[in-house]
Amino acid sequence: MSGVRIVISAGSSQLRKKIGSTLAAAGHLTIGESDNGSGTLRLIQSLQPDVAVVDIDSPQGLHAAKMLEEDGQVGLILIGTHLRREYNTQVVSGLILKPVSDAELLTAINFSLAGQVRLRKMADELAKARSTLETRKLVEKAKGILMDSLGIKEAEAYKKMQQQSMNKRVTLKHVAEAIITAHEMH
Repeated sequence: MSGVRIVISAGSSQLRKKIGSTLAAAGHLTIGESDNGSGTLRLIQSLQPDVAVVDIDSPQGLHAAKMLEEDGQVGLILIGTHLRREYNTQVVSGLILKPVSDAELLTAINFSLAGQVRLRKMADELAKARSTLETRKLVEKAKGILMDSLGIKEAEAYKKMQQQSMNKRVTLKHVAEAIITAHEMH
């Protein structure tokens, strides 16, 4: 997976340079660097990278890592001299002890990307399910309105809504919303 947009946060310019060159050699793009946690948070908010590599030994690095972990919007790789396993493994894709090896870093980047893809897919599926449920609720309410106002059965009310949807070339949700709106205006 190449072309990953990454923010690097490390107190040492040498470490930032080493990480940046390893990532560049693998085809990834460093879009921002910071030497402290608060700068990292600002960069991530404005640049919205795919992954953040955060040195928890840098000034405010541990604080930034915890904030990013809570947010969960970016793949997170932590590096440091001492790492604890208390981090949320759903968010933190890699815990790397210093000195950072190229292989560990690239493996963590790939793992992080895979996790981000899974999370985005799950979020998309959840949004689709919510939309489907909302549409179903609206259709059910509109069918009830038609059944009451026209004295027809459920199947006939649904058929009328389907016909209206096809005739007007709009979604069934749109037809249901129109029926509900018209009913509420009376």
